[in-house]
Amino acid sequence: MKTKFVTQTLAIAMLLFVNFLQGQTTVSGVVTDQETNEPIPGVNVVIQGTSEGTVSDFDGNFVLKTSMAAPFTLEISSVGFGTKTAEVTSSDQTITVSLSSGENLDEIIISASRRPQKVQDAPASVSIISAKDIKNSADAVDPTRSLVNIPGVTIQQQSANTLNIEMRAGSGVFGTSTFPILDYRYLVTPSAGTFLSYQTGLSNIDIAKVEVVRGAASALYGPGVTSGVVHFMSKNPIDYPGTTVELLAGTLSTLGANLRHAYANESKTLGFKINAKIAQGDDFQVDPNDTEFILGQRTSIFQPALSGGKVDPTQPGRLLLGLEDLDDNGDGNPLATKYKNMSLNAHLELRPNDQTSAFLAMGVAKGGGLFFNSQGAGYADGTDWWTQARVQSGGLFAQVTYNYNDGGGESNPTFLYASGFRQVAKRASLEGQLQYNFDVPSFMNTNFTIGADYRDIMSDSEGTLYGRNDPNDAYKIAGVYIQGTTPLTEQLELTYAGRYDKMNFIDEGIFAPRVALVYKASPKHTFRASYNIASYAPSALQQNIDFPVSVLAPGVFDVWLSGQANDQNFSSNPVIDITIPGVPDLPYGTPGLPNAVAYGATAGAVLPQVYAGVGALAPTLLPAVQAFFASGGAGGTAYVPGGVTGQFNGYNLFNNQPMNSLVGTGKAKIGTVTSWEIGYSGIIADKLKVGLDVYTYENKGFTQFTAIGPTFSLTGADVAGDLSSTVRGDILPYLEGVITNAVTQQVAAGYVGVTDAIATSLGIPTQAQALAGALAQNLPGATAIANAVGAGFAAGGQVFDAQASALYPYIGTVETDQVPQGDNVAHIPAGYRQYDDATRSHWGADLSLEYFVNDKMSVWGNGSYISQNVWIPGESDDDGLPFSSFLNSPQVKYRAGIKYAEEQGLRFSVSFQHDDEFESDQGVFAGTVQEKNLVDTNLGYDFGNGLELDLSATNLFDQKYVAFPSMPVIGRRVILKATVSF
Repeated sequence: MKTKFVTQTLAIAMLLFVNFLQGQTTVSGVVTDQETNEPIPGVNVVIQGTSEGTVSDFDGNFVLKTSMAAPFTLEISSVGFGTKTAEVTSSDQTITVSLSSGENLDEIIISASRRPQKVQDAPASVSIISAKDIKNSADAVDPTRSLVNIPGVTIQQQSANTLNIEMRAGSGVFGTSTFPILDYRYLVTPSAGTFLSYQTGLSNIDIAKVEVVRGAASALYGPGVTSGVVHFMSKNPIDYPGTTVELLAGTLSTLGANLRHAYANESKTLGFKINAKIAQGDDFQVDPNDTEFILGQRTSIFQPALSGGKVDPTQPGRLLLGLEDLDDNGDGNPLATKYKNMSLNAHLELRPNDQTSAFLAMGVAKGGGLFFNSQGAGYADGTDWWTQARVQSGGLFAQVTYNYNDGGGESNPTFLYASGFRQVAKRASLEGQLQYNFDVPSFMNTNFTIGADYRDIMSDSEGTLYGRNDPNDAYKIAGVYIQGTTPLTEQLELTYAGRYDKMNFIDEGIFAPRVALVYKASPKHTFRASYNIASYAPSALQQNIDFPVSVLAPGVFDVWLSGQANDQNFSSNPVIDITIPGVPDLPYGTPGLPNAVAYGATAGAVLPQVYAGVGALAPTLLPAVQAFFASGGAGGTAYVPGGVTGQFNGYNLFNNQPMNSLVGTGKAKIGTVTSWEIGYSGIIADKLKVGLDVYTYENKGFTQFTAIGPTFSLTGADVAGDLSSTVRGDILPYLEGVITNAVTQQVAAGYVGVTDAIATSLGIPTQAQALAGALAQNLPGATAIANAVGAGFAAGGQVFDAQASALYPYIGTVETDQVPQGDNVAHIPAGYRQYDDATRSHWGADLSLEYFVNDKMSVWGNGSYISQNVWIPGESDDDGLPFSSFLNSPQVKYRAGIKYAEEQGLRFSVSFQHDDEFESDQGVFAGTVQEKNLVDTNLGYDFGNGLELDLSATNLFDQKYVAFPSMPVIGRRVILKATVSF
């Protein structure tokens, strides 16, 4: 019985095995070096879109058996060689593949020249992040953070949900000088020029690679691209069919899910995909000990009242959200500590032949999160809709994209915490690109690219954000460009490009050129030299903004931000607008708080008490005291004390630097960044990949957010003492005079006809002696009364001090002609200071190394250095700048790590990042940014059946840090990720 059972079992197993063999596809082949024709061992041969594959043996041979039916595509790659693909069309196929030398050196990129070319041929410094790199990184939540280890790139982790990308030109907290795009579609939010990563819908499982191009690129991409290009390229549905589900959970109550489903027909001419994403969790929080910042945030949000087309700061508006809505963790801090974001997009691809493809895509992203700008913290909410149509056929590229964001509604508004006012942030953009690439063999075998771009930014703030500029906020940029690449020799190639842009909001155009020489010493070693002039202009927001960004005391004083649509100028007879209610303006140049101010504020309450005290102490002198205060004691105008108490100190509200002059600022102009760069990229002994770039930056005509008019603080004031002593000092001689006159008349009346001789003979004092005695007896009464008056005004000064001292740090300002006038509110004028022809210069270097231990493991490191990040007027390296300037980034930063990944099985990565301490000038977020030393890690396993698990940690050792002062404190974040593909 037992033998029969075993026999039957073996028979069934054999039948199943035979059926399995009959259903298998077997592919065999050999992989050789294209240059030497030698076999290459250890080559990875993987079925594209899966983790199923094999490795070539010592002789370069491989055999791959799979249950997947043909057709499918093999992806063949090895350390030190470029990647190739091969089509499998039958079940028993033999393939011969030759690989070209170069780790990623033969990879085709798009972004450096807006056309396909090899990495080694690119006229710019390029880094590539592959899908494999993203899978084995600690950046599980937001793909943007995968850029953190790229040389020359700065990823600002402003909060758990908020990231910003910057590069060489410096670092802002709100906008970006980079050009982030996804499949050629601009990801920066319309009008504001801000990268809101939580509204992009980027998904790790849908990214094929990321191309990072360092350096100015306005010659091809237009104004504002002064640092570089970051191009996220997604997996198209035809080449990457299948379904993938990714689930995330971790600290900060993080939960997330990503879905990607793609389909392609058998002929690979039609495909579609959908992506869905949801993410939620707790956000990092501001240090609770940063009470000054926290207390500066409004705890209620209002729909502002409008007057004259702009926000009326004298009215509170209509309540939308209270503290119970804002304070979502009950700690009294209104800044949001939770987030939830969702996105959905769909793509249709048509590929009638190998030379032509067409894409139609659309998507929606809904969510909100913190954002930070120089004026403070804010919350952006709303739904973002986009659609894109793109066609590529031969050398033709054409694209149209449209984006609309509703900016949130009354129940989910966008707002600044420092003002407490909602900003209606409706915005849209329409963009079009048309480009053609062609060869001209008769002109030195030159390749040309010509193109045109158009961008139309449309905004509607309903007066809440653009104020008086809302009716005239058109923002359009049109540009044309041409690029040529001419081989001068077999190894030397010249690239030259030029672009002209015209902006409707600035009555001038700008030409941006680029010239580069690329010398390919060998297939593995390339040298570059380039020259660029990039252009930039204000964003639509910077151009048109007109509203109070910070309300320091509602209805009393605020910070009014005016854009660059108009000049900001000061009156020819400027005054200090005092923030203390009821206190009149003072002439500019007043050294301190006039005693007359405190007197005028307190006399009404103090004098009745003074009169009552004098009446009880010396009734006969009461009329004289009353006359003194009524008419200065001389029948003139009412008494006003002279002198000042304390000292007025003018300063910049945002960086606390002295501001002792009134200098306006002009309307928008076009700025330029001129740069030279030399670079090398190559691979040594097929093991060590090296990249080195040295560059210069000269920034001319730049602007900086700042206070335009000074804020005055009052220091060293003794209101009670100075007011008391001044009034006492004025009334005492007056009273002494009154008493002296009265006593003199009284004594004289008693000595009529009595000479000194008679008085002597009678044994009585002479008249002079009698007068002296009478004065000695009566004058102390004047002192007593003066002391009583002084005491009365000392008490009044103390009351004034108690009521007004909170405003002494901001006691006054000098307004420009662009802030609201005549509303009895003091407006500290802020804006974007135009530096005109001032030029700020620095140089820098980026070095990257990666050593490939084998086809599974590599060790890498990179570092970036900039020669200067602070310019202070009067110092030897100030470049002659009239005002201080900051790059807001460290001079030295470096990264290092190790990564290991099997095609199936274990993978892990560990990375270390260091940033030097530096000084920032980011408005509210100014100060010292502490040194950072962070460790990120990932540990994962591919089970080979479509299931993958990863455990990652960012900031593993929980070193607390902030991107800039007063921002949320960033700590450790641990994520468990499960990925299922089928």
